[in-house]
Amino acid sequence: MAGDRSGSVRREPPARTASPIAATLRLLPAANLRLTAAVGLGVVLTGLLPAAFALTGGALVGSIDGAAAGGFGSAGGRRLVAAIGGVAGLFALQQVSGPAVRALADALGRRVDATVQARAMAATLAPAGIGHLEDPDVADQIAAARSVGTGNVTAKDAVVGLAAVAASGIGGLASAAVLAAYRWWLAATLLVLYAAMSRVFTRQLQRTVGSLRGHARRFRRSSYFRDLALGPAAANELRVFGLGSWVGRRFTEQWELAMEGFWHERRHRRWVPPAGAVVLLAAQGGTYALLGRSAARGEISLGAFAAFSGAATGVLAVFATGTDKLNITYGTASVPAAIELERIAADRRFELTGTRPARGMPASEIRFDRVTFRYPGRTDPVFRHLDLVVEAGRSLAVVGQNGAGKTTLVKLLARLYDPTEGRVTVDGFDLADIDPRAWQRRIAAIFQDFTHYQLPAADNVGFGAIERSGDRTALRDAAERAGADEIIDRLPAGWDTVLARGSPGAVDLSGGQWQRIALARALFAVDGGAGVLILDEPTAALDVRAEAAFFDRFLELTRGLTTIVISHRFSTVCRADRIVVIEDGVVVEDGDHETLRAAGGRYAHMFDLQAAHLASGSGSDG
Repeated sequence: MAGDRSGSVRREPPARTASPIAATLRLLPAANLRLTAAVGLGVVLTGLLPAAFALTGGALVGSIDGAAAGGFGSAGGRRLVAAIGGVAGLFALQQVSGPAVRALADALGRRVDATVQARAMAATLAPAGIGHLEDPDVADQIAAARSVGTGNVTAKDAVVGLAAVAASGIGGLASAAVLAAYRWWLAATLLVLYAAMSRVFTRQLQRTVGSLRGHARRFRRSSYFRDLALGPAAANELRVFGLGSWVGRRFTEQWELAMEGFWHERRHRRWVPPAGAVVLLAAQGGTYALLGRSAARGEISLGAFAAFSGAATGVLAVFATGTDKLNITYGTASVPAAIELERIAADRRFELTGTRPARGMPASEIRFDRVTFRYPGRTDPVFRHLDLVVEAGRSLAVVGQNGAGKTTLVKLLARLYDPTEGRVTVDGFDLADIDPRAWQRRIAAIFQDFTHYQLPAADNVGFGAIERSGDRTALRDAAERAGADEIIDRLPAGWDTVLARGSPGAVDLSGGQWQRIALARALFAVDGGAGVLILDEPTAALDVRAEAAFFDRFLELTRGLTTIVISHRFSTVCRADRIVVIEDGVVVEDGDHETLRAAGGRYAHMFDLQAAHLASGSGSDG
């Protein structure tokens, strides 16, 4: 018997990652190298324009006297005309360059968004099992990788903000270089002062965002209540049971708890903005006063005064704040979250090993050998030393009370989880040694909560064997065997009709119709090479007669295939080659229908109860 495979594993501390901004910048070339180069060039050009404009404006003012004295034909006049042309050209460039850079940065940002989301999706889909999806840490990282809190500010907004702030920073440095020609210490003082103030405001924003990151779980909870109120899934019950106000209160409660730290941080440092405004006013006012005094004393010309005044205003761009800084702080936060999600999802706790090919399996049997299993975070096991043999090429029905572990059995067989103790073998080989994805392609399953893909009917059936999904003849054959062909034929666009609610041209199906579509998908998977067909409550939405007719036909069509059926209806169960009853985590009865009925045990008791219930008429469907 194998040892404990899913016991507690020491959680490693989070790896140290780069700052959100640095992580985002590293993604830019990978997202689109040409756009990154274009944005970089545009940022530099846009950043240099204010300083150039200040110099050209100073030249224009300085040439006015010469042009007035000698006329436009003189050297001074020609300098004035050239300066006017330069100012006009630079002004036009300033009007064009800013929006152009923002448009390029927006396009680049959208690609970064796609890259971040693609990495988050790849990390989430990377494990062959599903244990990581039930881990709270992974769920929190998924929420953070989508966005922080409820602001929905993404990496795209951050890239646009970074381009704007970078252009402002370059502009401030270039303007400081111009002002240094007047007083180097004044330029240096303004640069240091404005950079320090920008740092203070940035740190405040980072602390504010940090207060939100710690509450991803509460934001997920509040989003759950919001979606209950806004979506159609719970709309009927919310109104029938009068739950609208209750759901609204729960949303507000969870959201306010998550925002509590944010509000505290903002109140604690509410003095920063007004203090910053006072410092800026004093610095700029003092600079203009100093320039004015120098001009009045004749220490600098009128043209130099104009150039240096414009440069002094340009240095202020170093102190970049406002929406762009907010977007940078909020939008870049999702990038480290996506990177951390990759690290967490790659944790060995979620790894399903195995390299042995699965082709042709099972040829003889699937065996559960003293299997114990408990879900992550749970202490009570679902199975305790479960022994069960599933014979290849025969139909097996699994019976048990709700919570007995019937669906868990299916998840272990499909290797969505590995056992906590014991092992599952296929033809004598440990399932843990078999390539998990190759084995899963040998499984065709319909789970209780099978997916209703809001996609065309062809996709809903074709996903059973995606590599053959373009074969409409094979699709129709699977649909006919599942009794779904008539449903599809009645759809407005046939196989191309989107199965959804609320979209133009789309059609939603009833529960029974969806069940037949799901059955067609499973049968299409069998046609594509799956060797084990699992039906977990496959006909729950059908009435008793339709279910009996379907299952009779189903067994005939799948004769010779390894089939496992879970159903609460004994009209389905009794037709299987073999039936097992699971209770308290073990198999308590095993045999065919007649044998178990004759034994007078749990199966016979449950069968008699349901038969009496149906005979009374109260248990009939429809």
